[in-house]
Formats: sequence, C-alpha cells, structure tokens
Amino acid sequence: MEELISAIKKMKTKGDKESVIDFLKIVMKLIPPSDDIGISLAKKGTHEYVLDRRGLAIISLSEDEYLPFFSASEKRVELDSLPDDVAKIVRNNWKEILDQLRDYVLDYSKIDKRYSKVVDEITDAVFKNL
Repeated sequence: MEELISAIKKMKTKGDKESVIDFLKIVMKLIPPSDDIGISLAKKGTHEYVLDRRGLAIISLSEDEYLPFFSASEKRVELDSLPDDVAKIVRNNWKEILDQLRDYVLDYSKIDKRYSKVVDEITDAVFKNL
C-alpha cells in the first residue's frame, strides 16, 4: 500500500497529468473483481468519466427526444487520453475517489474477507495524506 501513499504524494506535489494517471493505475489494481463497480471521476456535460478494473470509460447520457427516458452509451479510452481538465479534477478530488473505492471494497469484503485488509490500507493512505 506504500505504492498508493507515494502516488498520492507525488500527484499532490507534481500535479501533472502523468502523476494523476499513475495514481489511477494503482486505484484500478485495488478495485474488486466485479463488473458492477465503477468509480466516478468527473462529470462534464452529458459525459461521465468512470474508472473500473478494466480502465477508463466515458459514459454518455442522452434524453430521447420523444420518449420519457434516458439512454446511455459507453466508450472505452486509454488512460493517456484523459483530458487535462478531468485530470485536474482527479488531482483535486483524490480523497473522494478513494472514499468511493473504500466503500466498494468494504461491500466486497462481505463476500471475500481478504478485502477487509484493503479497506484498512485505503483508509490509512487517506489519513497519511491529509
């Protein structure tokens, strides 16, 4: 978990896109093996940037013109194509991202007890970087 702590410190001090991407790669490794888990990174208009264990996805939401419901589409992109403004949001909201991760890991630890330790490590990484 020292890897997560050092990635947060690097991201907070350097603040560049590369350090944000390194942080996100570590977060991806900690996401439990479930297709139902996605961490919201940022919302821009009708697009939401979501990180899951397979990488970065852009979810586009649109309201159908004549029907009273929404439709969504997903597009997979490489972490390197993360827009600069989204990287800045991630850098500023790293704690909220880890809070989401911790909540998902805590729920998953009810299924797989090995993840209980990961919850403690994520919490520790947050406190060491406040």
